Amino acid sequence: MKSTGLFSLTLAGFFAFAAQSMAQNAIVAEPMAMVQPAVTTGMAGLTTNQTARLSVLNLNSTSITTATLTPPINCTVELQFFDAQNKSLKQAVVPNFAPQTATTLDLKRSEITTQTANRAEIRGQINVNPTSTPVANPTVPGYCTIFTTLQIFDETTGSTVVLTSDTRVTNAGPFVIPLIAQR
Repeated sequence: MKSTGLFSLTLAGFFAFAAQSMAQNAIVAEPMAMVQPAVTTGMAGLTTNQTARLSVLNLNSTSITTATLTPPINCTVELQFFDAQNKSLKQAVVPNFAPQTATTLDLKRSEITTQTANRAEIRGQINVNPTSTPVANPTVPGYCTIFTTLQIFDETTGSTVVLTSDTRVTNAGPFVIPLIAQR
């Protein structure tokens, strides 16, 4: 009985010391940052007189208009093309990407100078609310549900040669990163 009491007293002292130590070095939670996954298409071949078109549709509902929210929820998307060595070929940023609207980015084979062979391998990537862009980030990034397609079409006839909506997440998400500060 006495050993159990001594053990309980020791354990209580340990927890009191740990709580005091943690309070002195407390980490204070600041506002949260929403990080959404980037999605990428697979590699696709692009040859003479062909254009690749990366399309994104914002699937968010228009039933709640962002204008009525204070502050308004902004969604920014960044469309990018990469070559097989993961070098950026072309990009575009669309700030305030409205619900139920679409945007595209085209890349002609003639614009790719890094690959000298007739056939160039490319992939498309979409970043939602990218952390760094050439334009200002929105003050309150919103969550976007997007649908992505990549098509390759013949520039002369306009006929689609390849169309895919198969994408993969390139980073974990969506998740919330607490922005923390040490006291």
